[in-house]
Amino acid sequence: MRILTVILVLVCLISSAQEPQVDLVRLGYLKNETTSEQVGMAASPDGNHAAFAFKDKTVRIFDVRAGKFVKRLTIPFTEVFDMHLTNDGRLIVMQLKEVLIMDWKTEKTLMSFSTNGNITKSAFSAPHNLLAAGQREGWVNIYDVRALKEVSSFQYKKHHVSALAIHPDGKRIAVAVMPVLKEMNPIRMYQVATGEEVAQSKKGFYTMAAFNEGGDRLMVSSLNALATKASIEVLDGRQLTPVSKIDSKLLMINNVMPYGGRVIGDKLLATSASLMFNVYDAQKGGVIFTTKSDGLNIPPFFTLGIGNAHPFPLGSSGKYLINTLGNINQVYDVTTNAIVGYFYCDSNEDFAVVSRDGRVEGTPEAMRKVYWTARGSLVKTPLESTFESGFTPRLLSQIVDEDEKTQLAQATFEVEKVIDKVPALQLKSVNGTASATNGTASATQKQSKVEVTVTQNPQEITEVKLYQNSKLVKVIPGSGKNLYAFDVSLTNSFGEQNYFYATASSKSGVESEKVKFTINYKGATEAKPKLYLVTIGIDKYKNPKYNLNYAQADADGVAGIISQKSKSLFQEVVPFAIRNDKAIKANIFAALNQVKTKALEQDMIVVYYAGHGVMSGGAEKEFYIVPHDVTQLYGRDDMLADKGISASDLKSFASAINAQKQVFILDACQSAGALDALEERARGAAEEKAIAQLARSTGTFWITSTGAEQFATEFAKLGHGIFTYALLEGVGGAADANKDQRLTIRELSTYIENKVPELSEQLKGTAQFPSAYSFGNDFPIAVFEK
Repeated sequence: MRILTVILVLVCLISSAQEPQVDLVRLGYLKNETTSEQVGMAASPDGNHAAFAFKDKTVRIFDVRAGKFVKRLTIPFTEVFDMHLTNDGRLIVMQLKEVLIMDWKTEKTLMSFSTNGNITKSAFSAPHNLLAAGQREGWVNIYDVRALKEVSSFQYKKHHVSALAIHPDGKRIAVAVMPVLKEMNPIRMYQVATGEEVAQSKKGFYTMAAFNEGGDRLMVSSLNALATKASIEVLDGRQLTPVSKIDSKLLMINNVMPYGGRVIGDKLLATSASLMFNVYDAQKGGVIFTTKSDGLNIPPFFTLGIGNAHPFPLGSSGKYLINTLGNINQVYDVTTNAIVGYFYCDSNEDFAVVSRDGRVEGTPEAMRKVYWTARGSLVKTPLESTFESGFTPRLLSQIVDEDEKTQLAQATFEVEKVIDKVPALQLKSVNGTASATNGTASATQKQSKVEVTVTQNPQEITEVKLYQNSKLVKVIPGSGKNLYAFDVSLTNSFGEQNYFYATASSKSGVESEKVKFTINYKGATEAKPKLYLVTIGIDKYKNPKYNLNYAQADADGVAGIISQKSKSLFQEVVPFAIRNDKAIKANIFAALNQVKTKALEQDMIVVYYAGHGVMSGGAEKEFYIVPHDVTQLYGRDDMLADKGISASDLKSFASAINAQKQVFILDACQSAGALDALEERARGAAEEKAIAQLARSTGTFWITSTGAEQFATEFAKLGHGIFTYALLEGVGGAADANKDQRLTIRELSTYIENKVPELSEQLKGTAQFPSAYSFGNDFPIAVFEK
């Protein structure tokens, strides 16, 4: 009868006295283009790392501070029940009948425990290194994950464990079981060490239990006798006697009741069976926040209480990592009672971070796959549409660190407020011939003409950009007109097909959707390409306090190894070596202007720089590489503008140079001790943002050491800076991941991103994380003899 009642009661909501706050940001992702479904996640208590498990048996570790995935593990799990992560690098993966403990840094399995039955509930106490696994038949096994041993094992009747909570003192544990069509049962408190019962509550159907920080209160989720209504009860943390009750005012489809939760003060952060996240307030007596993400996902009665969905603390920030949206995880802030961030991830290293106010960060593919949705509209606005206005490096770390005042000052980004102002483009013609419906055209003439029409909001356009094979080839300022014409030079440097896309920037900061098309070039085969190799290294500055130790050696090494390993790819390697006192703005510009004059579409350019890099300090901050004759890095923006080479300068050259394959490698360090830690971090983030936007806006490859400190990255043991040492190793052959004797630029950037943190941690005790921004097509940069 009870089961029948549960199935029949499909009425969800009864009006309450006060409506809870609701998450307003609406995000989605292209599930059919996601490599693998996320099936588990966890965060270390200090908030420095998060682990994500995927259906393809991959587990990835994300470094919150660095803003990168730093480890990929393949674990032969059958089904992930729960996960936990410790501060010292232990990854705990719970399967149906197994508890696996690994060191994720070394990828070694430390211990594997088999449980008595299928796991139905788990609890973890990080301060005491205790993990509890509740199972079918009422078994509870408790493990010490530091000592790698079982502490105790005991049984509570022959029903599945439906609620489990370790007391903050680490000495007691609360256990509830759920019968099948049988009597209600009390929550029982046991001694962890002995399994001896020390207290019990009134009888009930319990699906979740969580102690508050002090351990004097236990908050539980309970069902009424007909299993048609859930309530939150507050019990005494020692005697398990009733203290108060929060009536949820929800008639049950039984998936609404909490299955996992955490108590913060008087609040219970709880996730339901169908992954709806609610915050209950014991003082106010109701729900004060909800994601409203429930669906009609009715679990059978005999599975009630089976499963976990923990809110994981991100350090002491008051932020918690939760999951209610598949591959999109959320960051909830207790202080402001709001979701303040979102984290999408995939097993192939794609990730995207979104803040409540519309800032974004992520890999190019993830920024394409994740989108905003507007209420009452089918339009999907990808994150990449707001890259120029909203890109923020290491955004997840910023979201975690932002204080209450900053969070409250942020306006929620609601895409429906700007969606009607976003322009829309359409291909009109190629060489005067109307475009085909499939967006494909053919041409025999190298110099061709492309026309793009504006179908919506021409008055909102600030500029229209055309990209060829992912590289920016032309920018036309917005004119308010409905037609934009581009002269293009076709090439077969990537084969017969020339891939184009056009996009319009708008006054709202949201770009138009890309209009993509292909022109098959049937013209003459072009000559074998040339490599223009510009290497700049500055050890000796006019102001000797800025002198470096290995910048010249770095530049010489790069020039030598790339010339040697790439010569079979090119008709000729054209070198430009600029060192020390010759490395002034006029000479560097002269070399780049020669490349601009000579380079053809099929050619490649590589620009390498080793020296200082700095952000200007004025209102219009800009990144500069620092030539030999700049005598003051900070406080003289006029000198930087006069003698330095800005990101805008580099963007102009990258756009104007015809070569479709362009790589810029910057081993640019900051001056040690010139800035305090906060200002240094702020300038480092601004530098990363400038370079990322430069890479995307030009469609070129950029690999950077991201503001490493002077001297800290230079070691006599290596004879080079860490970043360039890894680069030289990679070009020398170590980066050829698939061993096909050809090194592509993406293989090289991946190798550098993985090798530099490893080397820097070995040599100086802390990891340095370089950055690679690859918005262009992949292509080979070296060939190795067999």
